[in-house]
Amino acid sequence: MNIIVSGKSMEATPKRLLIAGYTGKDQASVKKHIDELREIGVPAPPQVPMIYDVSTNLLTTSPSISVVQESSSGEAEVVIMNVKGKWYVGLGSDHTDRELEKLSIQKSKQVCSKPISTQFWLLDDIESRWDDIEMRSWMIVNGEKKEYQTGTLGEFLHPKELIKIITERGYYSEDLMVFCGTLPIVTGEFIYGDGFSAELYDALTDRKIQLDYKVHILTDAEVV
Repeated sequence: MNIIVSGKSMEATPKRLLIAGYTGKDQASVKKHIDELREIGVPAPPQVPMIYDVSTNLLTTSPSISVVQESSSGEAEVVIMNVKGKWYVGLGSDHTDRELEKLSIQKSKQVCSKPISTQFWLLDDIESRWDDIEMRSWMIVNGEKKEYQTGTLGEFLHPKELIKIITERGYYSEDLMVFCGTLPIVTGEFIYGDGFSAELYDALTDRKIQLDYKVHILTDAEVV
């Protein structure tokens, strides 16, 4: 796939895709989030942070994705990607089937496409101000944009710390892409809609990475 870095196009071919969960610095908040998920039937992870190994075929830069049922939603996540030894930062959505998530988190992630931005930043350029970079997302419901998530990257483990954990657990490989964790939902509950929008914003340079996609629900032929 082609990505844009500092206005220049470059080729990137991720060979492994990892979804990192429960990556918040505030472990009390992480525990609270796990407890909230348990209340709606989502099992607690066996370890924290949790690393899910999923297919790179799920990655897409398409402006729309298809899902099999209404109960799926996006999650804004900063994405880091290794290309020829250098790390780049982009934006992704860990779109997830929430009903299937109650049965298997791994499967719920595997059945949904993972939209990512085409624009990336060099990690070295923003590492010193990583904590201050803002991330926000919105669900699009019947054409109306509803705020869904808001916060800063300072709420998560630093990417180099996450990479260290990934390496210690034996997941590291060349041309690796990692979804680094998501923010709490503003409303405290999932919202399902027909589109998703997210952004990373670097206030110091007034630069922004934007991600927008529509969600198409496939018709069940057995119901028609």
